[in-house]
Amino acid sequence: MTDSRGLMTRPRPRLGSSLKCAVAAALLATAGCGGEDVSGPSVPVELAVPAGPGSGQARLSAGPEGEVVLSWLEPAGDAGTALRFALLGSDGWTEPRTVVTADDVVVNWTDLPSVVPITSDVLIAHWLKAAPNSFAAYDIAYATSADGGRTFKVHGLLNDDGALTEHGFVSLFPWDDAIGAVWLDGRRLAELFESGEFDPDGPPVGMSLQFAKIAYDGTVDQRGEIDELVCDCCPTSAALAGADPVIVYRDRSPEEIRDIAVRRHANGSWSDPVILGPDGWQIEGCPVNGPAIAARGDAVVAAWFTAPEGQPRVRAARSTDGGRTFGAAIDVDSDGAFGYVDVELLADGDALVSWWRRGTQGEIELAIRRIGEDGALGEPQAAVTAAVGQPVDVPQLAISGDAAIIAWTDPSDERVRTMRVPLR
Repeated sequence: MTDSRGLMTRPRPRLGSSLKCAVAAALLATAGCGGEDVSGPSVPVELAVPAGPGSGQARLSAGPEGEVVLSWLEPAGDAGTALRFALLGSDGWTEPRTVVTADDVVVNWTDLPSVVPITSDVLIAHWLKAAPNSFAAYDIAYATSADGGRTFKVHGLLNDDGALTEHGFVSLFPWDDAIGAVWLDGRRLAELFESGEFDPDGPPVGMSLQFAKIAYDGTVDQRGEIDELVCDCCPTSAALAGADPVIVYRDRSPEEIRDIAVRRHANGSWSDPVILGPDGWQIEGCPVNGPAIAARGDAVVAAWFTAPEGQPRVRAARSTDGGRTFGAAIDVDSDGAFGYVDVELLADGDALVSWWRRGTQGEIELAIRRIGEDGALGEPQAAVTAAVGQPVDVPQLAISGDAAIIAWTDPSDERVRTMRVPLR
């Protein structure tokens, strides 16, 4: 289906009735999905999430000391929707804390809120806030904590344009002694509509990529535009290569080529885009399927979904110079990939990619695959199997010590779930 701009949209699919964990023996051993106590250093264990029925929009964020934060949305009765979070401890997730509860929180299965640790004390949270007196416009609300997440101060809007349009797909990250943010922003299109200057037969106009630099107290010190035309509803991702932020997003050319772009901020400005692949995917509509990026020092790995000529693939590319240049892209999956990727870099230099793909019995599988520094591919492993025809969430991946943490939404009872997968 399409929206009012003629762009592709993807409704939330009708949910299936069952979900099972299925882990291949080459990397993983079978674990129950009911939270059983499964012992053994090489056995995956489900980590019970303190989230209620109807929870979703899970997001994993890692802090500077390796701490992992899980955030999610859940219904809060007549009060609306709550943004909640928990920290990963030695015994599982801590008791949840609530950032905000409101009746104007926008719930979108691909545009995820977040709670991100910046330092041991400073956290920042964001969520989507419906614009008043508008059918579909929404803004980015944010809050900061200076006491390790015990209390939060809600600020104004991250976007300051005042346009009744869409703002979202936010990535938050440490940036010098401050907080960085990038997001997709529809102000350009809104301005043209308001002025009556929009030309449907002219060059494409859509979302731009904006950024802000935020002080620890929540004050926005710097704002700007990174790219004036990007794909309209594909998530962004950010990582730190040394001290410099590196961002990845789906770009959009006047010819409707929607390939993946990487930019690095250094010496006071954002670099020109490095186009990964390039894939040459020409599509007149947003695929709602964003890239992911991870970094350790000068090692950077990006993963993404693409489908030129109707051939869906998940791909990855590596940089050894902090994201300035990238090597040739490799195909992680070219057989039934749906995408919705995440990626992490391991201490030994390998990368770990997760994505949804088509299963053998009409279901979908959340797969993970290891990629060596030399590009050698490990065997793909099915970590989760869901009895639905297409993805209904954007799974999350994080590293905690010698294990991967996976978060997803269980379509059988619409609830956030997580699993700890030992790596070896």
